[in-house]
Amino acid sequence: MFNFIRLQLKLKWGLNRNNSKINAMVTAFIALIAVAVVLALVGCLSFVLKNSILVSAKNLSVLFITIIMIILTVVAIGMQINRLYNPGDLNITARFPLSPIKMFISCLILNYIDLLIYSAILLMPIMLVFGLTMHCITAAYIFGTILSVILLPVAPFALSILIAIPIMYLSSLLKRQNIIKIILFIVVLVALFIAYYHILNALAKFFIHRNWEEGTLEIWQNLITSLNGYYNPAYYLSNIIFFDKFWLGLGATLGVGLLFVGIGVLIAKMVYTKIRTKVLDGGDDVYKRYSKLDNNNCYTAILKHTINEIVQTKTYSFFYLGVAISTPVMVFFCNRLITLIGNAQIGLGINFGVSIMVVSVFMAMISSFAATILSIEGKNFYITKMVPVNYRKQLLIKGVVNVVVSIGALIISAIVLACLKFININEVTVLLISQILFVIGLVFNGINLNLVNPNLKPKANGEAEEINVTIMFIIGLILASIFSVVGLVLPRVIEGYKWLTYLIIIAIAFIYSLINLLIFWFAANKRYMKIEA
Repeated sequence: MFNFIRLQLKLKWGLNRNNSKINAMVTAFIALIAVAVVLALVGCLSFVLKNSILVSAKNLSVLFITIIMIILTVVAIGMQINRLYNPGDLNITARFPLSPIKMFISCLILNYIDLLIYSAILLMPIMLVFGLTMHCITAAYIFGTILSVILLPVAPFALSILIAIPIMYLSSLLKRQNIIKIILFIVVLVALFIAYYHILNALAKFFIHRNWEEGTLEIWQNLITSLNGYYNPAYYLSNIIFFDKFWLGLGATLGVGLLFVGIGVLIAKMVYTKIRTKVLDGGDDVYKRYSKLDNNNCYTAILKHTINEIVQTKTYSFFYLGVAISTPVMVFFCNRLITLIGNAQIGLGINFGVSIMVVSVFMAMISSFAATILSIEGKNFYITKMVPVNYRKQLLIKGVVNVVVSIGALIISAIVLACLKFININEVTVLLISQILFVIGLVFNGINLNLVNPNLKPKANGEAEEINVTIMFIIGLILASIFSVVGLVLPRVIEGYKWLTYLIIIAIAFIYSLINLLIFWFAANKRYMKIEA
């Protein structure tokens, strides 16, 4: 059993995993940026709340610990479902010399160890920044934080065991209802984004005007007060960190946590045994849908195949299609926030520059998924070489689908900006022309990258390889930065020549698009032929 646990940890966290150095470097770079942004937000929010409302460091820390607990609970639920009830490798691990109960215990131990690692990654740096901001770091504070890293996963782990079962059951009911799941994902995504916007908006108003509205302060005061109650597990962890009612915090965390873990394990064990038996007996085959022959021509068939891949693949349907659909809402809130900051720091008349920057970032986010057009085929790639259609035409059809999705989000976003009078009709026209060219360039740049780095190794559940998407997103961000600099700075350097700003932005997008289209047109077939089927 311990050898199995050690093997699983090595596969997930070991340094000798089958990841390329480029993949590891890009992932580390993105992770560092994300950590830096989170820590900056924690530091700013702590500073603002400390100077705006009457709150002690201990009471304020509960807010951040609660957020971390919620994140860990969501992660833990996913772990329980994937490891206990929906493991992709059950047919392999079932042949290991381990009894079902040992396998069950091993999965629970692995989940808790993973949560410990995530706990250390999240809690330690956040509490360090919080302590520096609030000037409350002592030897006891550091020791309490280290002890809390070990205890923090107890509540999320206990809750996840209980919550995972109904969520797994609901997910099984919606197994083939991808549209409903996408809608739910979009609602949650937009809600989180709006909440994030309101936090940043409040911070921006404080640093710009040095005051908040009284209603906003009252909301924060009431929120922090309500979180500091005996019902909140984070309250007991704050007691441990600040050594205030230490034994109450330790006893409640361990006692209640272990009680719920015990109850959850007993329930989960019964469900685990039934699902394991069902999967091993091939019970899922009953629900498989077998496709029928149709009379579509080859181009229509490729088009339908591409659309089905987008809808049926989790990465595509959620993080690609879901983000594309919710983009207009997020563009609206981003524009409001950045315009508020920009008007205060730069002055009026920056709406076009802000709009081109925000829209470019979201177009980069959506279009970067074109870099998985080949990768998503996985082990079935050889079929594309047998299809009696020119390779370049196959890629062109798939690329057009990605372009259409991005342009759909772009047009709706432009309509929103125009109706709310963020930008005038001339600026809307320039925005649309430049961003359509930008999207075409991004999509075919992604296809060209995927032809060079196809990543056709087998992947769990047919998911897309992320490294190409990450690289394309970085390229998109660089170009979006260039657009924003031209749109924000040039009109102030050369006043009275707005047309020159518009022309330069369109020219940059056109050149980028043309280069990638030419590379695709002349190199696609040769590169495709070199790929091992």
